[in-house]
Parts: sequence; C-alpha cells; structure tokens
Amino acid sequence: MNTHKNETDLDLGLFYAAVINQAPDIILVLDEDLHFVQVNDQACMQFGYSREELKRLRVRDVEGLMDENRIQQLVGEIMQKGVAQFESIGIRKDRTRFPVEIKACFIDAGENRYLVAFGRDISDRKEAERTLQNEKTITEALVNHFPESIYFKDRQSRLTRVNVKLMADLGVDSLEQIIGKTDIDLFGEEFGSRTIAVEKHIIETGEPSIGLVESRELGNGEINWTLSTKVPLIDPEGRIIGIAGVSREINEIKRTEEQLRIKENQLSVASKIAGLGYWEYNVETGIYTFNDHFYQVFRTSVEEVGTYQMTPAEYVARFLHPDDYHIVADEIKLALASDEQDYYSQLEHRILFPNGETGYIVVRYFVVKDNHGRPIRIFGANQDITERKLAEKAIEDSEAQLSVAAQIAKLGYWEYDESDNLFTFNDQLYAIFKTTAGEMGGYRMSPEKYAETFLPPEEQDIVAKEVKMARESPLPEYHRYLEHRIIYATGETGYAGVRFFTVKDKSGANYKTIGVTQDITERKLAEMALRDTEFSLQKAFEIAAIGPCKYSIKFDRYEWTQRALDVIGFKNEEIPEKFGGFLKYVHPDDVEHIISEVKKANITGVFDVENRIFINGRMKWIRFKSELEYNEDGKPLNSVGIVQDITDRKLAENELMRYRDHLEQLVRQRTAQLEDTNKDLEAFAYSISHDLRAPLRHINGFANILGRMMNDHPTAGKYIDLINSSSTRMGTMIDGLLHFSRLGRQTIDKSEVDLNSLISEIIVQFKPDLEHRRIEWKIDQLPKVNGDPNLLKIAFENLISNAIKYTRKEEKAVIEIGSGDKGNSTVFIRDNGVGFDMAYADKLFGVFQRLHNEEEFEGTGIGLANVQQIIRKHGGAIRADGALNEGAVFYVTL
Repeated sequence: MNTHKNETDLDLGLFYAAVINQAPDIILVLDEDLHFVQVNDQACMQFGYSREELKRLRVRDVEGLMDENRIQQLVGEIMQKGVAQFESIGIRKDRTRFPVEIKACFIDAGENRYLVAFGRDISDRKEAERTLQNEKTITEALVNHFPESIYFKDRQSRLTRVNVKLMADLGVDSLEQIIGKTDIDLFGEEFGSRTIAVEKHIIETGEPSIGLVESRELGNGEINWTLSTKVPLIDPEGRIIGIAGVSREINEIKRTEEQLRIKENQLSVASKIAGLGYWEYNVETGIYTFNDHFYQVFRTSVEEVGTYQMTPAEYVARFLHPDDYHIVADEIKLALASDEQDYYSQLEHRILFPNGETGYIVVRYFVVKDNHGRPIRIFGANQDITERKLAEKAIEDSEAQLSVAAQIAKLGYWEYDESDNLFTFNDQLYAIFKTTAGEMGGYRMSPEKYAETFLPPEEQDIVAKEVKMARESPLPEYHRYLEHRIIYATGETGYAGVRFFTVKDKSGANYKTIGVTQDITERKLAEMALRDTEFSLQKAFEIAAIGPCKYSIKFDRYEWTQRALDVIGFKNEEIPEKFGGFLKYVHPDDVEHIISEVKKANITGVFDVENRIFINGRMKWIRFKSELEYNEDGKPLNSVGIVQDITDRKLAENELMRYRDHLEQLVRQRTAQLEDTNKDLEAFAYSISHDLRAPLRHINGFANILGRMMNDHPTAGKYIDLINSSSTRMGTMIDGLLHFSRLGRQTIDKSEVDLNSLISEIIVQFKPDLEHRRIEWKIDQLPKVNGDPNLLKIAFENLISNAIKYTRKEEKAVIEIGSGDKGNSTVFIRDNGVGFDMAYADKLFGVFQRLHNEEEFEGTGIGLANVQQIIRKHGGAIRADGALNEGAVFYVTL
C-alpha cells in the first residue's frame, strides 16, 4: 500500500481547485495515514500555517481532543455510514485553540482513497449558546426568586403559573391547590370580583394597570393591602392570551400612613414636614425626571407645574436661587468629569418657593457610568432643610432605613490572615449567624472555632478542601465561590454562599484571603420548592393527556407515540401513516384550513391548528402544535410537537359564546329602554320650564294691576313689590333651567380653539361694566385645544364672571388665568376674592346650589352646573380649590 501519496495524484482540475481555495470553510484532504496532501487557503489562514507547512503535518498536530483510538473510531464510522459529523478543538500554529465543527468522508481517486474533512470555526455560535443559556438562567432565577409575588393568568383570570413568594403568601404547599383558580375561589366574591373586573378591562383594551392598590378584609377583621402591576400577555400573533402581574403587600406602608394621619391631626405643624424628593438626570437627553415628593419639597405639585420632566435651564429658572446658580453648575461639572466609577456626593444650596420665599435643600446624588466609564445617569434626592430640626429628624429616618437595607441584604464581610491563622469578621457576618461579636467574644476567631461553631460536620471537609485549593493555587489571585450549609447560633440549619479571593505577596506566599458571605437560605428553599413544582408540572402534563408525535415531511409519514394515539382515540387498524390518510378523519369544513396552516408553517416554522375529527362515530376537537426541523440546506425535514384533546374546552367556549350573545342582546334592550327614558325626562324638563312661564306672567300682571289699585296703601305696595321680585327671580331660574336642559341635548361641533383669543374676547365684553373697578389681570400664554368654540365660550364666560363678581369687595382684585408648560391642556382661573369653604366644595357644581347669600352676591346658582356639563361633554374635568376670604381657583382640563 502506498502510505504517503503525492498531491499530484488528485487531478481535481483547475476549476475545482479554484472553487476549493475560495471556499469560506476549512477543506483538508488526508491520505490513509492521516497526512495532509491538500489544503485550501481558508485552512492555512485558520491554522496559521503556510500550505507547505500544513502538508508536512498530520491531523493530531492541529486537533486538540482526539487520541489514536478516537481517530480510528471516527474512520470506522465514516466507512460504515459514509460520513461523520462532530465538534472538536482546532490548534493554531501559535498554540491558541478554537472550537470547530467537522464533517468528514472518504473519496476514491483511481486506486487511492482519501479522507476529505470540511471544518467551520464555530466560536461565535458557541459564545451565543453560552450567552443564551446564561440569559435563560438569569430569567428563571429572577422569576422564581423575586421578592414580590409574581403570577400569570389566562383570559378567564385563572392562575396558570405563580412564583414561590406567592405560594408562601397564600400558605399553600403545592401548585395544585391554586392553579386554575380565580381570585373569587381564593379570596371570596367581594375582593375577587373587583380584581377580575380590572383584569377583564386589561384583556379587552390591552391597557396595563400600573400601581394598582387593592385591599381585602381578612378573617380576623384586619385589612390586607397590596400594590399590584398587571400587564397583558401577548402571543406572537399579537393576541392577548392573559395577564401577568406583580404584587407586594404594603400593609406596613398603610399602617404608617394611618399613623401619619393621626399625628397630623394631633400636631398641625407635622403637615409642614418635608419628605424626600427623588429625581433622575439623563445625561444623553439632558432631561430631569421628578416624582411627586420632589414637588412637595418645593411646596408645589405636578398639577401646578404641569409636567414630571424639564430641562436644566427650566429647573434653574423655576426653583434655584439666582445667587446659587454657580454652586449647582460647578457640582454638575465635577460629577460628570470625575474618573471615579462610583461617584457619590452631596451639596446644600438655596431655593425659591412658588410664593417667592427662600428655602434651603440638601441634594444627595450618585453617578451611574457605562462599561466605558462614561456617565449616563445621575440619581438623587432633595430634602428640605429649611427647618433644621425637621431636617435632622429626616436624616435619622434615612439612616434607620439604610441600616434596615443592610440587614435585608444579608451580606457579611471577613478576612483571613495566614500569618496569625485568624479570621476577622464584621457585625453583619455575625448577624447572618444570628449572633453578635459580644456573644462570640470579639471580632476574631480561629478557623477551627469557626468550623466547630457554624459548620455542620459533613460540611467541614468541603470547606477544608476549598481552603486547601486556595492555598496551593499558583495564581496570584485565586477567586472562588461555593455554597454550603451552616448552623445558626439558634441551632437551626441554613445555607450560605461564600465568594472569596486569595492575594499572594511578592514571594508567592498567601498573604490574605478576603471574602463575603451571604445568607442564601431563602433561595435554597426556593430551589427545593422549584424542584417540587417541576415534578408537579410533569404530573399535570400527564393529566392533561398531551401526546408527543412526529411527522416526517420528506417521507410523508407519521410517528405516533402511544399517548398521542390514546389522546386522539385511534385504534390499531385505524392509525394513519400519511398526511392524506389523516385528512380522511378531519371534518370536511376544516380540511382547507389545515392545508393552509401547513403552507404557513413551511414559512414560519411553527404549526398550531385546532380542528375537528371523527373517531368511532363521534366528533372530537384536536389541537396540533409543532415546530419544524431543518437540514443543513434549510429545507424542512420533520415536524415535531404534541397533540391534545380540547373537546371539553371547545364545548365550554361554544356555551360561553351563546351566553355572551344572549347577554349582549339584553344589554342592547336595556340601553334602548334607558335612551327612551332619558328622552322622556328631557321632554318633561323642557315642558315644565315652558309651562311655568304662563302662570308667572299672570302673577306679574295681576300684581302690577293690584299695585296701581292700592297706591294709597303703602304696606300693601311693599308686599306687591316682593311678589314681583320673587316671580321675576323664579322666571330667571326657569330660564337657567331651560338653558341647562338645552345644553344637555346640544351636540358638539369640535374644531381647533385658540384659548388666548377666546379669553381676550370674553374680557373685552366685561370691560364696559368694570370702569369703576381696580382689577389686575395676569394672563399667561394659553394652549390651543380641540373643542366647540361656542360652548367653551359659555364655560369660560361663567368662570371669569364669577371671578369678577366674588372679588368686588376687594380694593384691588387680582384675576390670574394661566396654564402649565407648553402642551399641557389644564387651564386655571384664580382670584383673590371671598373664596369658599372646602367642606362644601361638592355642592359647587350642583343645580341651584349656592355657597353665598343672594343678597350679598346675585345669581341663579346654575352657572357652574352649566360649566361642568360643557367640560364633561368635551371629555374633560373641572375641579375647584379655595378657602374662606383667601380666594378660589378653578382647574379646567380638556
């Protein structure tokens, strides 16, 4: 046998040689002794050899995994199957390694046989696989170990998945106790119906519910409060299939709020204590974002300011004292220019409150940087320190909160010094073991005492081996993480995660070991519960009667499992092998749909269809769900998935559909009845307002005649004047009622309305009647809105007229009309008049409701009712704020 053949034995032709050399993958040709006889350019580039150098090598010189036995096994496999495909490690000339996917086969060239290997560098693919696995692991850990309750529900608000925290909160041991149940099943009708209504709205509209506060009464009469966020779950086709929710108990917050309310009632000065106002600055966009507490620090609100976001220039102009501009500017420059990865600082400066007074705040903030050290965010908190004693109290509260946060983190730090063979611990490490340095005799301890005190006997060898590995490691810094059981000072058993590194001195001897220990007992217990959950899920899978199956696209052949056959109900003599044979069982109306879905699956790679079949003389609903497998050329080979009997579900859905259609019919009937009733009421009100006019005219006419007849009787004349005055006022009130009724029926003709022009036109109308009044008008730039110009003019005429009327006792009236920042659709009208008592604010917008005597201020008491009706017809809202003798302000949102 020729054991080393020359490359000229291969007459590939110039064309084929050019194709091989230009191929993007490695191509190697070896003789039967596994010497390289031909290589392409890609092989030379990947391995770092010249063509002549490679042809002097054997396969073991560039491959890092296979020994002689493995090579012979692969050769045998190729001879038996014709081809072998496997993954290996390539070794370059500089001894660096890279993962490679290899496909090899034999070719015959005359009397000689050669081994041809095709290789592809799969470094990127391997890295992508590792990244994907890490992300999946992180996602599972976040869900299952999230400190809040997480749950998923279907469209009927039935639980489909929960995390360990929710199970613990509900006091259940297994998922079977809660999966498939609604909140009505778990918490009763009153609470459950409220939550289901919210979830139904989310499913119908797709709008999430953020920051939903829910309450329910417990068996002992106490109220349990939760803060929830619920969002719609959307499948790949854009359909809402349920909801996902996160909830946490806020009972402590509610109790704190209740205590705060009690203290505020006892001490009026407590209402002036400022909280912390949090903010965020986006370096890239140059925008501040604030929360509600931030505005409370500045004694204003987001309603008055009009936005949660603003530029630095807007913030400076609105809130900063002019003399302290440079302090803030210099601090921002310093923070952004700092080389520190974790930059934290604080400063104090003066501010301006909305009333023009000067205050002081302390600002604490830290800078977040990206991987390149560039600042991207600044997070901070402002605190009102105008009253120093209140500020000191707030600082104490902050320190208490930080202490609690450190305890929650359950992190303990320690050092081990080999020179004296002693550990040094901090207080938090002792707290993990539920003891103190005082109880343990100090902060230092020998390894032997540590093991005897805190480690179970069976864990001591594990820890000892880790210590030995750290001591014997040749690395200058040895990093390690391990988990083991621990014994608390109470005698209970827990789990700890220990991360440490050993630092060596210049001579290579161990200098010091520094580590951090974390209590991971809750996580370990959660993992155990997760394993139990997975077992339960497997049982549920069996109970659901889901059967795996496979269809070979190439050979048009089904591979049924026994479970799949049981689910469908095929007998042995009925089992279809081909797609056409299966279609014979399908309901005729569903055949075209199945064929259409098969065509879509060839494009999308996913097949999911529900159809009817006839088995043993009865109809069943079956769901097939599978994904396609492809060959190297991208052609589909197999469809692998599951089959499920959904007959019961379909029957329930059909019954629910019939019930829904019946319910919709009832709603339409009831709506028609209500519309007829409303029309009758409007006609009645209109008729009454007209019919009352005739007797009023008679009363006025007869009273005038009677007055002329009794000119000589002064007392009778006085009473006749009262009759005339009362009937006139009654006529005015009827006119107002008629106008109110007409507004209710009037349709809206919307267009763009410039409120600046509208307000100016209204004020011009009033000026002839105000020649002897001192009125200072403060009118800001107002937005343009979409509305009915005539109706909006009536509304703002009433509001401005009220402001003029109720300030006439003031020597100098001040009427202010303004809005929030640009784009805000809230307009306010503020005056310094007599104001009103907020205890009666709910009566302001009622028909014929008055908060002041008619003798003092004229009017029918129907103007604000008209305003509210107009604003509501526009889909907006109106509210009022005021105090007796301190003026009033009306806010209109369109």
